[in-house]
Amino acid sequence: MTPDCDLIQLELSVAHDEHGSLDSSVRAHLSECDDCAGFARLIGDLDEVLARDRFHLTPDIVTPVMERVGPQRQWWFAAAVAIIGLTVGAVIGGLGARLDTVQARDLAGLFHEASPALEGFEADVIVVERGVHPEVPERIYSGRLAYSAPESLELRLLDTTRYPTPEWVPNDVSITIEDDALVTSAPNSCPVAALPNCLRPAVSVALEGRIPFGDGPTTAHGLIGTNSGTPAWAGVEIVGAPTLADRPTIQVRTTVAAVDMIESLTALGAWRELHPTDAALVWLDEETLVPLRIEVSPAGSPERELWELRRDYRDTTDSEPILIVELSNFSTEPRAISIELPEDVRSAGFVEASVPEVTPVLPEGFTAHRSGRWTLPDGGDVLVSTWSDGRSWLMVQTTSDWTDPRLFGISTAFARRIDLGGGVGYLDPLGRSIALHTGEIDVLISGSVSQQALIEAAGSLGIEGEPLPPDWEQASTIQAGELPSRALVPTAEGWLTLSRVGVDRVTTLMVGSGASTVMIRQVTGERLEPPEGPDSIVVDVRATSARFDPGSSVLEWVENSMIVSLQGNGVGLEDLVDIAEKMETG
Repeated sequence: MTPDCDLIQLELSVAHDEHGSLDSSVRAHLSECDDCAGFARLIGDLDEVLARDRFHLTPDIVTPVMERVGPQRQWWFAAAVAIIGLTVGAVIGGLGARLDTVQARDLAGLFHEASPALEGFEADVIVVERGVHPEVPERIYSGRLAYSAPESLELRLLDTTRYPTPEWVPNDVSITIEDDALVTSAPNSCPVAALPNCLRPAVSVALEGRIPFGDGPTTAHGLIGTNSGTPAWAGVEIVGAPTLADRPTIQVRTTVAAVDMIESLTALGAWRELHPTDAALVWLDEETLVPLRIEVSPAGSPERELWELRRDYRDTTDSEPILIVELSNFSTEPRAISIELPEDVRSAGFVEASVPEVTPVLPEGFTAHRSGRWTLPDGGDVLVSTWSDGRSWLMVQTTSDWTDPRLFGISTAFARRIDLGGGVGYLDPLGRSIALHTGEIDVLISGSVSQQALIEAAGSLGIEGEPLPPDWEQASTIQAGELPSRALVPTAEGWLTLSRVGVDRVTTLMVGSGASTVMIRQVTGERLEPPEGPDSIVVDVRATSARFDPGSSVLEWVENSMIVSLQGNGVGLEDLVDIAEKMETG
């Protein structure tokens, strides 16, 4: 591709968008250059399809565009991506006949059904990022994403943006994961007000000895998922079943807080920030539940407006999406992913090794994966065994050296006690792990399997879990239905709910989809304290006046001689009011 071709293809795109005529020199170039003539035909093919309302037959523009991008940063690529966005937007449709009865609550079951079939995939990636900075209103990325089950992944994103000055460092991101090893390369992040002077060239990081299926954004399962395995579905709505690039999809409306891929994609590099309540429209591949397209739009809420003002963003709710992620040329044929580690690679502390055999009841198709050990901060030993059937996984961790007055592996103050036949276990608020405690050993069983499969695995270990000591904070957890009669009980559907009762207060944790949570506190009292900041607004809730602080996302009021407050994380004012209105007296 020559510089002349860059200019010619830009003129073609501009003439197409503005319905202008072509200069004679451009027409002469087209008669001699097959690349530019092919680009012109692609635009013409698109017009023909759209004119006939044949949106399901849109031409494959991504492939030739990706082939032409190559290793160079070609700024005409922005015009091509704009065409791609137009094409995809045209296929949004109503709920298809094949999914008439599917509800948001069914997504967890669909995820568990789809996981064994996903041995891996490979796809081209296009990312459009808007509202980064007044000098850079839009950035365009192209790249490739490959996944090999259960823990290997390779992501390459090339920032193709034409920046106004050399101080703007391209936001190229690369992540390679192979089981316990990780190599990343990305520039540093920095606030809008400091751009571009705070940007630094990309920094490479290499790690080995990562625990299997560990937490954090830079994990294979984080970069390919949407938290579809969790039984909590509050904040998720199925809105359609369109076909995207000839693949049936489930179209879901939710928030940024509910989509793992967004957090994982933007965890490294100099990305613009997104508010957790920003709206996310997601096209899930019907066969694998992998997100094929994500559109993020600004939420129109008081807390979002204050957040935007403090960060110097200039988003508007009627603007184009501020982030678009699209996978194209999606293939479920996995390829081998290998990693090259430098000599100075650091260790995260996990050592692969044979460990004493642990034999839980496994879901069908699960086989042994990685095993080994890691060390507690005080020097204690933790033994790890894992199994997988593809994307889904199960892990058992055991230690005889746990001394903290709380459950091993569950950091929150909330844990639901469950009967395991020969003993008791404690289920974490997300329903993804179960802890067992005895006088000699502590065990954590976790995974992306169904909650029932997790309970069966925990109950089959032959370890009789004991009730927690009464002075442990997690021992006071109760079901929301067990709250005292004076307290308000949340009844909104789709939330996982646990409560704790103190002398003069009740605390309830509500867990929704993804990272969405609401903490409800009810304390004896007759009036609210004066607001801490100037941004509070008055809201009508439960036939009384409530106060909402956009900075802390806290909604509070007085009822039945109790001060009631709801604090949202990834949950906006509208949803907090809805939860409050549905609370009932215990």
